[in-house]
Amino acid sequence: MIKIRHLKKVFGKKIVLKDVNLDIYDGKITYILGMSGQGKSTIIKHIVGLLKPTSGEIWVDDVNIANADIQTLYKIRKKVGFTFQEGALFDSMNIFDNVAFPLKEHTKLSKEEIKKRVFETLEMVGLDANRVAYLYPHELSGGMRKRAATARAIILKPKYVLYDEPTSGLDPIISDKITRMIIDLNKNHNMTSVVISHDLKETFKSADYIAMLYQGEIIEFGSVEEFKNSKNPIVQAFIRGDSEIYEKIAEGV
Repeated sequence: MIKIRHLKKVFGKKIVLKDVNLDIYDGKITYILGMSGQGKSTIIKHIVGLLKPTSGEIWVDDVNIANADIQTLYKIRKKVGFTFQEGALFDSMNIFDNVAFPLKEHTKLSKEEIKKRVFETLEMVGLDANRVAYLYPHELSGGMRKRAATARAIILKPKYVLYDEPTSGLDPIISDKITRMIIDLNKNHNMTSVVISHDLKETFKSADYIAMLYQGEIIEFGSVEEFKNSKNPIVQAFIRGDSEIYEKIAEGV
């Protein structure tokens, strides 16, 4: 389980996260929603240890990574896979080498074992390994690149997988395939997912829990039905896509 307690993050004079409290339950898919620029990606970058909090705690299982030493953080990162918003594949490497990279860096597997693991993982995310393994990122569609990036994120068999806008820029059919992939990985491979998204349709289809980030705090957390039936006017304006009401509330009008 991941527990975030009173997480605050300040960049210069700007308070991005003010007081974030959130529980990520094992085996579940938790979505974090909110307007652009609210700090959703900042939260998951703290979970993977890419950012240090200004104050607060981030517990990954029984370790508070907010004050962990580098060796402890290194061990924790093996338990947490992370997919960047644009995939962040290495353009100079083919897909095989991209996906194999964590294995080469963190394991002593033989070449044969690495190849077997890479091909199995590509198949897990719905890619034909024989067809795509030796292509380069620019030779794949946007959806295929996202799947390849997910394969790299899960190649070490992490307990937790963090997705930053996995369906952004994709058409509805490919978005649905990516969402189904996330559901499958959770259901069939004992993973726990945290997803940053703006896509309400895919969120409502796949989430176990939804958290709403607003002005540096989680203002709503619950199941899909609880989220839909929230009494919070900011949540309802977000669900309806009502910018006028949203802005009036934000301005205190």
